[in-house]
Amino acid sequence: MQEVESLAREQGIALDKDVISKTLKFIDNSGPHIKPSMQLDVESGHRTELESLVGVIGRKGRELGVSTPVADFVYASLLPVELKARNKSAPAH
Repeated sequence: MQEVESLAREQGIALDKDVISKTLKFIDNSGPHIKPSMQLDVESGHRTELESLVGVIGRKGRELGVSTPVADFVYASLLPVELKARNKSAPAH
């Protein structure tokens, strides 16, 4: 989340000073049964939003010269799952 905050500030986007703590508090207070849409996509064998939710962080970071090692790690870790989901959702020939 700090990487996203850094990218936003680099682009002049004004964020509340406590945006990270507010977001983490929201996540911590969510019910244990809540699943993110990306997890639901994986469980149902559908393509995920990996590129638009995580991949964009690394791409924008490289464009702006902002280091994004956490987002890059998460992306690399989830890419095999995404590729598997793509193969499952591809139409049969």
